[in-house]
Amino acid sequence: MTLTGAIISGLVQGVTEFLPVSSSGHLVLLHSFFGLSEPTLFFDICLHVGTLGAIILYFREELLSILKEKNIYAIICLIVGTIPVVIAATLFDGEIEKTFMRPVFVASALVVTGLMLFAGQYFLWRKSKKKGKVGIVDALFIGVAQIAALLPGISRSGTTISSGLVLGVNPDKVFKFSFLLAIPATIGAACYGFINLGAGDVKVVDLPQYAAGMFTSFIVGMFCLPYLWRIISSRKLYLFGIYCFLLGMLLIFV
Repeated sequence: MTLTGAIISGLVQGVTEFLPVSSSGHLVLLHSFFGLSEPTLFFDICLHVGTLGAIILYFREELLSILKEKNIYAIICLIVGTIPVVIAATLFDGEIEKTFMRPVFVASALVVTGLMLFAGQYFLWRKSKKKGKVGIVDALFIGVAQIAALLPGISRSGTTISSGLVLGVNPDKVFKFSFLLAIPATIGAACYGFINLGAGDVKVVDLPQYAAGMFTSFIVGMFCLPYLWRIISSRKLYLFGIYCFLLGMLLIFV
């Protein structure tokens, strides 16, 4: 991975992590179709750590509020929402990793993401009364739905936000919960990568590429995260559904 390739990867990660189009899927397609040298899975995790920093900074007030007020209910919801993806990642790690080598699989998954976003859009348009907060059962349902996002091409934010909207949760609340839920998941993935994916084997000469990719994903992510909320507020989630569906169908045939 060259320095330029690392920066481009960080740019793609920063944009697509916070837009419901699957950052991991776009990274796989980027490296496959544009001839960039294949990075390690640990490098991809480093990119996610960069966008994790953007999430923590953007939602710092909510996080501090939860910690200062010792909001046990919110903490329990985050734990309940995280447990399913931890179990699935542990049980099916080998099978999931194989999908990152299959661009055709990613294309098909993008079509699925598009359909999920259409479903989320339908419930976003509905005028029925919205739940004021994410409940424990809602958190479990969203957490189970998040399992699908372990696969490249399935958007994590698109999946969790859409599933919350289907449950009738207030868009503002499900938006915040979706990204707060990303914090323990990303920290867990980073710890797993450091221990099991060769973090100790990273060469000193490659450190600038890792740092450049991580920093780029952080900076770009800080700009893109507020944009997603504006899209949800304007009830235009379907635009990304169209993008994912058409891109996936095009790539399947190409």
